[in-house]
Amino acid sequence: MEEFIARLNQAGVRYAVIGGQAIRLHGMPRFSLDWDLLIPARDAGNFERLNAAVGEWLEEPVVPLGPRGENFVQTFQTRFGVVQFHLAVPGIASFDVAEAAAVDMPLEAGTSCRVLSAEDLLQSKLAAGRSQDQLDVEFLKEKRRK
Repeated sequence: MEEFIARLNQAGVRYAVIGGQAIRLHGMPRFSLDWDLLIPARDAGNFERLNAAVGEWLEEPVVPLGPRGENFVQTFQTRFGVVQFHLAVPGIASFDVAEAAAVDMPLEAGTSCRVLSAEDLLQSKLAAGRSQDQLDVEFLKEKRRK
């Protein structure tokens, strides 16, 4: 996945890792096969950069959010595993706000990766209200207390 993220970085793609990989990067030992990335829903230039950078690994281009919410989550099987592009996330007011609070974290081989902040991750997990996120919520609350 390092190569995938490095390409996004080199192309200047606006993204923030969310979900299980973000929780793992924030320090919770967690196993997750897929990578979830939040991207701005209608930034045409970002979609162009994203598709130019990693389009060869996707079955079709990533597209903007449609007028009725179409394309909300776009899932691709890549040689790196499953990658999902989310154009909105419950509990996050806007991509711009989340991007401003996001943090850079190193991946295993040192590639810098943009990750949703712990506070925004917590808010998104709480808003989703899924039972499988309960351990993540507890971890993030403990991280907040420290």
